Amino acid sequence: MSSPEPTYCQEADVYKATGLNSAIVLEALGTGHDEDDVTEQINGYILTAEKKVKRALGVPITIRKEQHAFDGNKILELGPYEDQFEFFSAYDPANCVERIFAVYQAGEGRVKLPYPKNCDDLTEDITDMLGTNCTLSKESAIKKCGTAAVKAVFLAGGDFIFSKTMNMEKNISPWLYVGFWFRTNDKNSVYTITLYDAEGRSMHSTFQVSFNDTWCIVALNLADGWSGDSIDWVNNNLEYIKISSSAVSTVYFDNFSFNSGIFWTYPEGVLVWCVPDTLPSGILEVTYSFDPYKEEVPEDVNTATSKFAGALLLDYMMGVRQRTTGFQLESDTIDNRPDRETMEITRGRLLREAAACLAGIGYKTYEGIGLGE
Repeated sequence: MSSPEPTYCQEADVYKATGLNSAIVLEALGTGHDEDDVTEQINGYILTAEKKVKRALGVPITIRKEQHAFDGNKILELGPYEDQFEFFSAYDPANCVERIFAVYQAGEGRVKLPYPKNCDDLTEDITDMLGTNCTLSKESAIKKCGTAAVKAVFLAGGDFIFSKTMNMEKNISPWLYVGFWFRTNDKNSVYTITLYDAEGRSMHSTFQVSFNDTWCIVALNLADGWSGDSIDWVNNNLEYIKISSSAVSTVYFDNFSFNSGIFWTYPEGVLVWCVPDTLPSGILEVTYSFDPYKEEVPEDVNTATSKFAGALLLDYMMGVRQRTTGFQLESDTIDNRPDRETMEITRGRLLREAAACLAGIGYKTYEGIGLGE
């Protein structure tokens, strides 16, 4: 899987902090490299800088046993209940949730975590999928959960499977339901999900969605509504899964999981009811973490990140300068790279200024959240 995209600042911010530019870094990388290599290297520095900033600010923030009730709605949004005194409106995790650690159901204790635990691994990596009469791509613009969805362009009778090695070796007997988000350009198409064991036995269930070009919840009961072989999942592992289409259509598939009646979607920050034909009900307590700066980055956080990343870039540039002899430098018509002393001075300044930015926004305090906005 590819590296995550930077959030707190971008490549241009690092150049602004250091006074360098892409051409200078490319010249330092040497022959055989291009602008994409430069961007990849700078983004690596930014991601490292983000971790440093997060550690200083105590991000992600963990919310413990936040209480919610489904009350008939299939989708439950995380976050504090609003009240007339606004005692509980100091944080807003919408579109910023990073992880859900535990869900507790009133009177029943902790709910079993879905498989996969983050409800998303199985639909993030198309390199682990194989299509027949179906073109697969990773879609980062139209997605429901995580960083991407699977886009599948079906011909009639098309399908795709995951894992393509057909050896997931997963015991799914502890879970009662299958749930995921699904989107299609043809609501009249009939789709089929098929589960296979190591002996080639299979069970399948069909489904449709109610709207075109809209993310819809698909919830299936593993004990009811399936055709095909009778498989004892206690003694037989799941090896692979197939999604099929009855007609030509374009679909998006995301947030797949086996679960015990609830799965979650992030960074949106919602819990999804996954018990078919049953009115959503019950009181839950949810422990989760969120990054308050994921969606809207305060200027101080942006500046601190770009300066820390800039210091890492200058570390690299100073190393390049040190290994390059003066004779080689003088042989060039123009040498754009600053001298080592200048870069050391700039590096020290960036680190001091980054620390000052973080001090201004507040270290590891809820009170500090938002001061840099």
